Amino acid sequence: MTLIDERPAVRVVGLHRLSDTFVRAEIEGAALAALGLPGAPDEACVFHFPLPGGGRDDHGRWYTLREVSPCRTRACIDVVCHPGGVGAGWARRACVGDEIGVSRTHSWFRRPAGARWQILVGDAAVVPALARIVAETPDDVDTEVVLELDRVPGDFPAGARVRHVPADESASRLPAIVAGLTLPEGPGYVYVGGEASATRAARRHLRHERGLPAGSYGVLGYWRRDADTFRRTWEANQERFERAYADAVAAGAGDEERTLDLYEATLERDGLL
Repeated sequence: MTLIDERPAVRVVGLHRLSDTFVRAEIEGAALAALGLPGAPDEACVFHFPLPGGGRDDHGRWYTLREVSPCRTRACIDVVCHPGGVGAGWARRACVGDEIGVSRTHSWFRRPAGARWQILVGDAAVVPALARIVAETPDDVDTEVVLELDRVPGDFPAGARVRHVPADESASRLPAIVAGLTLPEGPGYVYVGGEASATRAARRHLRHERGLPAGSYGVLGYWRRDADTFRRTWEANQERFERAYADAVAAGAGDEERTLDLYEATLERDGLL
């Protein structure tokens, strides 16, 4: 048995096709609770899906827990059925009883205390996280959601003003969406998730063109359009990536946003990004 098959696993106990875009898998297992889930509305785990030829994906893929039971041993994940991709490929052939390896957990959404409003922007991959964020947002936080999606999912929770911008298969529209946002007065939070190059552009706009202070926005690359190419680049240049990041951390002097600026600038200069 390979090492990956020895990872803690959860079992699929239900499958539901929500639309042409999403399949919802209900999963159950003590391995979820054992991870020490953070309890944040965008909490996610690395799942190692069964492969067509046997075994499980060793690399693993991050997926948001759309719903979690109080005992933390049962949850749902919504998988986008796009062309290609390990998770999407599994979702198209998934069966109740499948076992999925699980290895890590984390969250990224950091709305500051005292925020009176939030604007959430994302593509299809981020819909599960944004939906749970909306569902768990206090009533006194004004919420706007902009989805790069052909239509808003029917089960998207109430409690927010939601609009959608049809997706463009050739290029993400997230940078243009973010550039066109009207930000309310007072303390708030902008959260953007989607394709990695698009979210890099969105972060730069919020930081450098809007001049938002650190902590008033969060940006996360959920997936890469060039994932296979980037993985090969990383594997061939891992020491260069690590050295660039270490240099950026040292020069950033504790400023996470400046560290990101320096790190991305070095990778772009060296043709690694």
